[in-house]
Amino acid sequence: MPPHLAYALGGLGLTLPAQTFGTYLAFYYLDRLGMPAGAFALARLIFSVWDAVNDPLFGYLSDRTRTPWGRRRPWLFLSLPFLLLAFYLAFSVPEAFREGTRLFWYGLWAMLLFETFSALAWVNHAALFPELFQSREERARANAWRQGFYFLGLTASIALTPLVYAALGFPGMALLYGAVGGGLVLLFLLSVREDPRAREAEPLPFVPAFRYTLGNRAFWIYALAALFLLFAVGLFAAAMPFYAKHALGLGEEATALLFASVLLAALPSVSLWARLAGALGPKRAWLWAIGLLALGALLLLWPRGLLEALPVGVLIGTGFGGVLVLGDVLLAEVIDRDAAATGRRREGVYYSIYGFINRLSGPLQALAFALLTPLFGYVSGENPGPNPEAAFRFLMAVPPFAASLLALALAARFPYGAKG
Repeated sequence: MPPHLAYALGGLGLTLPAQTFGTYLAFYYLDRLGMPAGAFALARLIFSVWDAVNDPLFGYLSDRTRTPWGRRRPWLFLSLPFLLLAFYLAFSVPEAFREGTRLFWYGLWAMLLFETFSALAWVNHAALFPELFQSREERARANAWRQGFYFLGLTASIALTPLVYAALGFPGMALLYGAVGGGLVLLFLLSVREDPRAREAEPLPFVPAFRYTLGNRAFWIYALAALFLLFAVGLFAAAMPFYAKHALGLGEEATALLFASVLLAALPSVSLWARLAGALGPKRAWLWAIGLLALGALLLLWPRGLLEALPVGVLIGTGFGGVLVLGDVLLAEVIDRDAAATGRRREGVYYSIYGFINRLSGPLQALAFALLTPLFGYVSGENPGPNPEAAFRFLMAVPPFAASLLALALAARFPYGAKG
């Protein structure tokens, strides 16, 4: 199997349980099992703290691993069965643990177990990307396949899951997704081999490994630009149901159609952006993608109904596809230049710190929602204030537009990625 296809299938295999876990865990514990919202919020807070801490640790351990089978694949083989077991246990709470504090402690334990092995798998899967694909053309092509399968997994885990758990129950859904996802990851691991040259150099000690990474100016420019873009895209998703209801007057089916316009535009655009990366250079193509995202955000101020909003959704989806495809290509170039300077490949540390920085998008989104009360008087659905339409036009357009402009300014200063 070609490496780019195998890598994309591995990403799809990890996406199925990860996106389903992130999207439906709250519904399962709060709506189906009756866990109090405060208890669930506390469990998620503890989960989030561990989520932020473990990425750098796992990345460092991965970079220091030396085995005949490579640095990353052993960790993926190790984490996979525990990840799938934790996914099943999270959605299969035994009757004895379905009440009171026992439900809280079971849920917290399942979340932490899943997060530990999910982070271990994702860090090592991401760290393989610059090593498996070493030219810009290979990386753009591989990432187009990867993101295409990511959108496929996103669609299945969000849109199809209600049909699956209605037919099979939550434990049956977890078994099915675990079997499909695990099979795809295993197929990926059996189809690729790591470059033995990557483990020849003696790894850096803990402090220098992170000091060199944190002192890399190109990495900081890229990571901050990516943070602003993740904030913008995340806010689009979080605010879309409110925008559709209050600004466009749409029902649930039309809201789903608006979401679909974004995803369906992003999916085919990944191939286009891969070609543009070769024609323009990944940096210029990245600037164009960010520009489309910014334009789409600004245009969200004007639609008054579904037909006017759909073309804007297509524009945003196209820009989103480019941001996903081209970002990893540029980060891989940062890692290549660092390896040339230090004589050591440290993908694990780079991707883990990058993941930690991206976690900041969540608090930024929360801050954007918090602005609605002092600016527009919006408190909740029961107390929407005098003008909820203006509140959610603002939320969907202004913060994402401002964040995209900041990302565009940073991206213009990124030192690599020119054509040639």
